[in-house]
Amino acid sequence: MEIKQIKDINNVLEILWEYDKDHQKINFPKDNPNHEEFKKNIIKEYEEEPEGFFLIYENDDPIGFLKLKVKYNPYRQQKYGDVRCIHLDTSFRGKGYGTKLLEFADGYFKKNGCKYAFAGISAFNQGSNFLFKKIGYDTTRMILEKEY
Repeated sequence: MEIKQIKDINNVLEILWEYDKDHQKINFPKDNPNHEEFKKNIIKEYEEEPEGFFLIYENDDPIGFLKLKVKYNPYRQQKYGDVRCIHLDTSFRGKGYGTKLLEFADGYFKKNGCKYAFAGISAFNQGSNFLFKKIGYDTTRMILEKEY
């Protein structure tokens, strides 16, 4: 596995769109991915912190995506890391790649002066919930939803 920083977001938009559609299906099964909104949002986030965008490769083939963001919590008066997206092709899940990606994220956040890391994970995504808890993340808040 090789983790490479994305140098030009426009060159990989369609790869990231395919990952996002799969990511949405797993994490937000009631939602419908929107290509134009995705492009607008991913470009905006890339412009804010391009060094936090990574493609994951196996034998020169892209197999996943990692999006990290450094933020500031004014209540704690500390920088923290936000794992915005971690996505692996289905055939690479459950083989230790996710653990390596989160260890990479820890290094990125520590290098950038973060005191802790945060990840919002869908309740539908049991694999990610297991992975993050295994690597040391604790549940500190919940978002509840009610449909009408």
